[in-house]
Amino acid sequence: MLEGKSALLRHASLLLVCALLAGACPRVAESDQSLDVSLVIAADVSTSMDAEEKALQQQGFAEAFRRPEVVEAIRRGRHGRIAVTYVEWGGERQQRLVVPWTVIATEEDAWRFSIALEQNFPSKLRRGTSISGVLAFASHLFYGSGSVAERRVINISSDGINNGGPPLQAMRDNLVAQGVTINGMPIVYRKLAESILYDPDETASPEALQSYFRKEVIGGAGAFIEPIATPADYSAAIARKLLREITGEGYTAALDRTVHANPLPSLEK
Repeated sequence: MLEGKSALLRHASLLLVCALLAGACPRVAESDQSLDVSLVIAADVSTSMDAEEKALQQQGFAEAFRRPEVVEAIRRGRHGRIAVTYVEWGGERQQRLVVPWTVIATEEDAWRFSIALEQNFPSKLRRGTSISGVLAFASHLFYGSGSVAERRVINISSDGINNGGPPLQAMRDNLVAQGVTINGMPIVYRKLAESILYDPDETASPEALQSYFRKEVIGGAGAFIEPIATPADYSAAIARKLLREITGEGYTAALDRTVHANPLPSLEK
């Protein structure tokens, strides 16, 4: 514990350096170099997520970017660079950009992203659980990033099903048709399986929620789910998921869905 705190203190100065040196913190828009992957981390902070779950989720991602194996995976990519952004979401129009697009190519970049994420106090976004809404939001983030990435990936967590916003299947299939991969992190351990499934009086078992993610949420080349089965799973599961998404393990064009690309619904009223 003391060693971890010391490491955090040693790297905390990175934020101060970023503030003092204009341009020291790499942003996607500032670079014309190609990336191995552009990754949107979409974290569920809807009212069905309690404070402990939201904190464990955020801390799991923050800690993952400090892991040497994650940094090494980034370095070993074809371009040795990725871009990451972290979004919180709830209902259809309830999305919050926590950490904007950030290029990570070095250990310092990774720590900088991690520390920036830790400064956030997880939100409580209401009005339902709109997976389709955050997928639409992620699509606009890709469009506005200005980056050129070999792969575009959405890493989406949730403890429930889509219950608001545009049709989920159409939104997912449209993104997949554009070459985006959507991976899922279903949080399945909830007390007595509190996640709502279709009917407010029904509950989703861990198996049912995983099946829902496989059938209705994920899609694209190499798409997969990484379930969270207990509160103790967050750290290791998130690290495994990120490593797979960064390295592109299992990615092949042969796994792409063949779908009709419909225009994305506008986020504007």
